Amino acid sequence: MAQPPGFVDLALPSHVCHLYKSLYGLKQAPRAWYNRFSEFLISIGFQASKGDTSLFILSLDGAMIYLLVYVDDILLTESNSVVLHKLISLLQYEFKPRDLGSVHLFLGIKVKFIFMGILLTQHKYALDIIQRAGMTCCKPVDTPLSTSSKLGFVPSTLYFDPTRYRQIVRALQYLTFTRPDICYAVNKICQFMHAPTEDHWSVVKRIMRYL
Repeated sequence: MAQPPGFVDLALPSHVCHLYKSLYGLKQAPRAWYNRFSEFLISIGFQASKGDTSLFILSLDGAMIYLLVYVDDILLTESNSVVLHKLISLLQYEFKPRDLGSVHLFLGIKVKFIFMGILLTQHKYALDIIQRAGMTCCKPVDTPLSTSSKLGFVPSTLYFDPTRYRQIVRALQYLTFTRPDICYAVNKICQFMHAPTEDHWSVVKRIMRYL
């Protein structure tokens, strides 16, 4: 790490700091934290999922425990509360995390417990995307994609702000976790990230109107 302003060694101004511990906020910090955390989980019997590097699974005394980690947000679920409390004690001894109780919101996904099970929604997240796109007062439509839309690499006026296009489309990609009804339309507009046109933006706006 470069010497911080105000603490530069005047005799050795070109030297850098060799960190013995990763600092929160640096580019390497999330990777260093993940390596440290995953090594600990594996050492106590967890197995990393081959399909998702953020998911760890533990089978112990007939109980199944699933742990999902995203940087410093951790979600735990189990089939045996006794085993779960033992695991939480181990984590608190090693990392001192805060136990926030039952999950209500995780990575922008709202979790609601209902009589049939669990309901996952991204209502607030969807409203935020619509607001970012400046379409809070738009006229709604019944479908996310018009049957007459023919997207392709056809000559058309390039959209004036491709960065905005990419930001909105990526946000819509995350929304498909709980809104599979827009998957096809979002997949189509994702194919033109490198050079979006006004026609492509029109389709993005239609998805907004549908939401």
